[in-house]
Amino acid sequence: MPQIRTGIIVLNWNGLQDTKECLVSLFELHAPSIRFYVVDNGSTDSSAAALETEFGESIMLIRNERNLLYAAGNNVALVRALKDGCTHILLLNNDTTVDPEMMKELLQVSANYGDAVLCPKIYYANEPNKIWYAGGRFSLKRARSAHRGIREFDRGQYNQIEETDWATGCALFASRRVFEVVGLLDESFELYSEDLDFCLRAKEAGFKIVFVPTAKVWHKVSASVGGNLSSEKLIRKWRSLRRLVKKHIPNPIMRVIALADFLITEPPRVLIAALRGKLS
Repeated sequence: MPQIRTGIIVLNWNGLQDTKECLVSLFELHAPSIRFYVVDNGSTDSSAAALETEFGESIMLIRNERNLLYAAGNNVALVRALKDGCTHILLLNNDTTVDPEMMKELLQVSANYGDAVLCPKIYYANEPNKIWYAGGRFSLKRARSAHRGIREFDRGQYNQIEETDWATGCALFASRRVFEVVGLLDESFELYSEDLDFCLRAKEAGFKIVFVPTAKVWHKVSASVGGNLSSEKLIRKWRSLRRLVKKHIPNPIMRVIALADFLITEPPRVLIAALRGKLS
């Protein structure tokens, strides 16, 4: 059995402070043989130079000439990590911090489940015991995805390691073989739904998606696109959702039916959020 070598990929775009805080927490991980790949996605705030100066050889800094967005930006590092012989890879948002035991927990569950896609329990950074993700629910027929447990305080109600519908790209962990079989992230999504697409492809290839509550992450939630309900985020989510449905539902009538639910339920939710001043 090959020696475990984990690659952690962090994508930075004009987010120097968040990325620094993320890396500081990653350096405290209790796990051996970790390589840290930081991809600067064409930042204009000199963050690449600052990261190189502060962290030096502790990280593998990859500089993209322009902002390739989430999928393509991560793919650059995915190719490098696979070439470097990493046996496991974690895609991690830069606006996160992690528990020191996170990687040890993921590797232990990975050993028990074999090749699988894993995702930790994720909390809101500003309310450290409030859940953002405790497994995911997804219905392709209705084009609807949801985070289980979102905005609930953690009372131990989601402490079971179990299979789930999808793993969020905020912190998506998988063995090398999963990426070799499933492939890279689909760059046509640009931003949003690429994680849903990857999990759909993984499940079609026979891999399980597993929620790991003992691995913990704290997330600032959409810091790079203006907040949880920013107009930019909503527009991008709609475009990516249409792409997802078109890719995975070949029947055009079924595609219309799938998207209808989103069109009926999303506008009222956005309107209410705007009236409450939560739409930035």
